[in-house]
Amino acid sequence: MFNVRIRIIFLVGLFSCSFWLPADAQWLFEYQPAPLDILYDVSTGEGSGSTSISIVELPTSLGFPNPVWGWSLSIGHDPSLIEPYDVVQGVDVVGINNGNGPDYWAIGLEPDGFFIGAIYSLNSVANGYYETPAEIAVAHYQTVAATLIGDLDGENSTLFALEVGNPPVGNIVVVDIPTAPTQSSYPDIPPAIVTLAPDLGLVRGDANSSGSIEPLADAIVALNYLFVSVSGVTCLDALDCNDDASVNLADPVMLLAWGFAMGSPLPAPFPDCGVDPTDDPLTCEVSGCL
Repeated sequence: MFNVRIRIIFLVGLFSCSFWLPADAQWLFEYQPAPLDILYDVSTGEGSGSTSISIVELPTSLGFPNPVWGWSLSIGHDPSLIEPYDVVQGVDVVGINNGNGPDYWAIGLEPDGFFIGAIYSLNSVANGYYETPAEIAVAHYQTVAATLIGDLDGENSTLFALEVGNPPVGNIVVVDIPTAPTQSSYPDIPPAIVTLAPDLGLVRGDANSSGSIEPLADAIVALNYLFVSVSGVTCLDALDCNDDASVNLADPVMLLAWGFAMGSPLPAPFPDCGVDPTDDPLTCEVSGCL
């Protein structure tokens, strides 16, 4: 069976041009939201987190790679668990138009999702190429606190394609074909996992995760971790006694000074369980706080 083709002819004054496009021509793109992980305070249910959203053109796309003139993005979520409070331009979008950003950028925040409309250039002189994934947006979410107060188990959900807004905004990528009219592509959006986990807190200095401070025992655990390579430490954040975002000799020294030499108290959370107010890369998989 012959491939059906459409002949498109443009006439401008005395000039004419023509070209052929397959009737089943496909420009293939994918939006890729990253997993969203949020720790929440069990006592208040409050927590927040962000996810990066990228775009990529698939290698099987017709004419790959193609210039992208603009796009619309619409993503939904479970409104009983999270809600968006801001959406900002991703790194790639910020750099478009020689660093001036897109000529048009609009967002909408709804209870069940958010949407974005972006046009890189109103006169089609700026385009994006997406042979590899590039970040186009960052969405910031907060928990629905009333749902998560007292929840010690956590919750799981997804971010997914959803036409959000009134009128509903679809997921479309506008391809700027030099020899043809602009074309619309309808990108796939694989679901992104949303993980809401209770932040059960820690006691700073509680190296053995007993739930309380035992200066000598905890200092020995920290020293063994540093110099004997003893495993079994499940909450590195608790070992950071001086809250400098690292674990080193200064930490057990500070703990011993507090315990036996009337040294300064350790920074919060101390001496009771609580949430570390400092945002640092130290992890805490299991602490003595329940």
